[in-house]
Amino acid sequence: MQITDKDLMVFFVASSHEIKKVQKDPERNRSLVFFEDTVDLSNSILAFTNKSKAINIGDYQAVERRVKTLLSMQKIS
Repeated sequence: MQITDKDLMVFFVASSHEIKKVQKDPERNRSLVFFEDTVDLSNSILAFTNKSKAINIGDYQAVERRVKTLLSMQKIS
């Protein structure tokens, strides 16, 4: 599953989903982040939308910094 929304990426990684691939979008100035499309990922999309899953704020902030760094590195290369 291809994701471009940073908040959703952070939520997925904080929810223990693994990033499978990152690449630049050749048509736009953005990064494409890929996750394995599973039932659990679909459930996480619903949890994100409904705000029904609690994530530790410290873990969320740590993941947010790592994802921001990953996306910044992608723009440089």
